[in-house]
Amino acid sequence: MKKNSYHKGNVRADLIQAAEAILNEEGLAALSVRRVAREVGVVPSAVYNHFESREELLAAVAADGYQYMERLVDRLERGSGDPSQRLRRLAREYLQFAAANPNLYRLMFSSDVVAYRLHPELEQAADTSFGRLTQWWYGPGNYDSTRSAVKYPNALSVWSIMHGAALQMIEGLIQVDPRHKGAVDGLADAVIGTLIRGLMPTLSEKA
Repeated sequence: MKKNSYHKGNVRADLIQAAEAILNEEGLAALSVRRVAREVGVVPSAVYNHFESREELLAAVAADGYQYMERLVDRLERGSGDPSQRLRRLAREYLQFAAANPNLYRLMFSSDVVAYRLHPELEQAADTSFGRLTQWWYGPGNYDSTRSAVKYPNALSVWSIMHGAALQMIEGLIQVDPRHKGAVDGLADAVIGTLIRGLMPTLSEKA
């Protein structure tokens, strides 16, 4: 792993990037504060200038994953094509992200590793990610993070089916090779296509 150059102003971002690379390449057990510091080229105590604990660093890494997902929805909104085509693209990109980053994806949704609600950065990133999806359905200003996700059934259904497919794929519970883009896209098309047929009346209203 190539070490980043150390200069004031980018250390926090470099630490997150290094931690994410270790997580994806070697797994959670290899990710320690000392190891991350070594990869960035700082002393371990410098890590604690930005993160109080290893868990807080992990929360920041997970938050970075949610921010990536938020950008997926941004591209969905800006993309061309009818709503069903954009939704299919979202499903493909979502599953491609999980396939390329299985350890990060597991971390993002692991209550055993990250005490979710204890970390405001992670909570905000997760809520914003889901909020962007709800706004695509219900319009800006209609998402309230204090309400149950059940109050946003369309967004919840889209996320649930993509999340379920992603977990089954990366855990090897279905015969889909996550290394093959065509296989991952085929899984995305299969699961989201079934959902789209059920949502077609709602999607037609958005056209």
